[in-house]
Amino acid sequence: MKSVKNNLNSYQRKQFLQFFDDLMGLPPYSQKFSDKKFRKLLFFPVVNAIQETKNGPWSIQIAVAEPLMKNYYPFHFPPSFFVYTSTINLQVKLSIIRSFSQEFSSKKTYLIQSFLNQYKKRRNSIQAQVKKDILEQFNDLLKYKIIQPKFKFLMNSNDNNSFVTKEDIQLKDIQTANILYFYEIIYPI
Repeated sequence: MKSVKNNLNSYQRKQFLQFFDDLMGLPPYSQKFSDKKFRKLLFFPVVNAIQETKNGPWSIQIAVAEPLMKNYYPFHFPPSFFVYTSTINLQVKLSIIRSFSQEFSSKKTYLIQSFLNQYKKRRNSIQAQVKKDILEQFNDLLKYKIIQPKFKFLMNSNDNNSFVTKEDIQLKDIQTANILYFYEIIYPI
């Protein structure tokens, strides 16, 4: 077991705890056979938070299988997914991670409109930031060859559902689509 000590201020500590709270909302384990490949997801099996004295510091213990720490199996994300710059940035990344973990085939579904509805009562600048953040994350996934340059958008215009297929993703697609289908690149083991 490796130990890492960090001195965090109150705000950083709250952000850290919120991050783990969001992670706990993800499905903890998934195992499926699909696409002629075996895939297994395992998140953090044990997370302990211990305060050793009444007003003393908190110690967080996280158990993760060592092969998962050293390997990108079953899927990997760009380096930008391991840090976040704001709560919105974290929520966007977690929503994309959920779309990877909830589908058992290489075809993934991202419920754009459903995610954006969480922000519809917020200021326009926040809504714009969320859309921009979604675009940046998908462009990073393309850049690092984690997803194929193939997107299928379900558009809802005047009570008619129509599909648009493209090789790239743009801000206007995020603004007008209800659902985005994208395809993970599954590398041989």
